[in-house]
Amino acid sequence: MPSFISAIEFSDLDIAGHTFKASQVEVVFYLLLGLIALLLIFLLVKLPNREKTAPPEPKYEEVFDIESEVFETNPYKNDPDTYFEQNILRTVTLTLIVGLREHLTKMAENASDQHKAMAAIAKHLEAKGATPIAFTQWNQSPIQGIAARIILSGKSRTALFGPSIAMAKASAPFTSDISSAVASGHSAGHSVFVLAIDGLAYAEFSVSHRLQLVATM
Repeated sequence: MPSFISAIEFSDLDIAGHTFKASQVEVVFYLLLGLIALLLIFLLVKLPNREKTAPPEPKYEEVFDIESEVFETNPYKNDPDTYFEQNILRTVTLTLIVGLREHLTKMAENASDQHKAMAAIAKHLEAKGATPIAFTQWNQSPIQGIAARIILSGKSRTALFGPSIAMAKASAPFTSDISSAVASGHSAGHSVFVLAIDGLAYAEFSVSHRLQLVATM
């Protein structure tokens, strides 16, 4: 028995007019001490098991899906110089977003939801076989979107890609197909982007955003 316990001296105890002998007090003391020891042992055994059996916290990932893409190959019908095939329009769009990738990497910036939506468009275009081309004077802003100079059909042209609201102010009125797609995308609560070349709108992309539960082991 530990020396500090054996050194304890017990004496008679009076409680509410009842006298308990020293031997009785000693028995009660050791009973309480034993109960405390059992409780501590129970807690030491039970707590680690409770940690092991606790269910894992659910994890979610952001998912950006391309809901629509609409192309207008020649928004200004009277000028053949404004005609670009769909594959060219995909290439121009991807080229601008590749510039955004490089910018975010160099600046070590965290991608915003707008940037993530644009990145999803880039993956979509790459899956369709689009490849970027050379560009100059690239720049971007959270409100206006992305801009760069790109050589198309032997001419240096200004390409813009950004939120439809900003692009409506930066370009000529949208064609009916693009206007309809923009309105539909906004009604569905999607992020809507428009590509413009030399002030004419050529393409619309609508991107949805949701959280998806990641499977836990």
